[in-house]
Amino acid sequence: MNFEQTMTACGLMPKFIQADGKWRRCATQDHPKKRNGAYVLYPDGRGYWRNWATDAGVNSWRPDESSQAPKIDFDAIRRQQEADRKRRIEAIHAARRFFAQAQPARGVHPYLDRKGLSSVGCTGLRVYSGKLVVPVYWDDRIISLQTIDADGNKRFWPGAPVKAGAYIIQRPKSAVTAVCEGLATGLAIYQSIPTATVIVAFDAGNLAPVVERLRPRGNVILCADNDHATEQRTGTNPGLVRATHAAGLIGAGVAYPEGIEGTDWADALKEIGEGAKRKIERQILANSRYVTMT
Repeated sequence: MNFEQTMTACGLMPKFIQADGKWRRCATQDHPKKRNGAYVLYPDGRGYWRNWATDAGVNSWRPDESSQAPKIDFDAIRRQQEADRKRRIEAIHAARRFFAQAQPARGVHPYLDRKGLSSVGCTGLRVYSGKLVVPVYWDDRIISLQTIDADGNKRFWPGAPVKAGAYIIQRPKSAVTAVCEGLATGLAIYQSIPTATVIVAFDAGNLAPVVERLRPRGNVILCADNDHATEQRTGTNPGLVRATHAAGLIGAGVAYPEGIEGTDWADALKEIGEGAKRKIERQILANSRYVTMT
């Protein structure tokens, strides 16, 4: 079998094959609507491929070798997928039961107090055994939880999905929607801008999925973390890169704190000191963009 026939027998669905040494993603028979497959064919004839859902590693192919494609047990894959789905559902239900047992947050949690934040915007949070409990919502349904202890250690509920889930600090008749990474950052923005609704995505990698799902309209701003220390070390600023990408999906603006030792807007609120809220409000609102797309 040639390279394309071998990949097809292994469940990949490439649109075209080009021997240029570049990795390309493609659909697979087990996930035809996604791009779980990857392949590369080099000019000298060497080929490699992988199905990220079924393969433990990268498979290889050469034109001068007799290629026997491994048999894929798609029934076994479907059984595994169904088992995984049931485990996710069980984890979601467990997270909901845990949240129901937690107590409404009273006063200022030690983690937020250490960040210099007040209890404004905390009505949707709960506390259990001293830990702050933050719900992760898909529309109006909890799909996971994040717990935060007094030292800032964060944990998501084991096995429950987080992708595209968010915690929204809603403000009626808000004039701007701000999307950010973490809870403390979101509260700092909410407490600094009296006209803002804040969407907390929990991490930089979840910004784009949250924006794609919620599609906020009106004045929208992605409030990025400024990972300047990481940029100095690696040459890449993950917080700014991910926020800029998410903003580009809908044409929103981007704002990020500068001139501080910390990385996010909660750090800025604490470091700037007197007049911090007003400065943060001006900077964020100045960079917001009006979004009309649905």
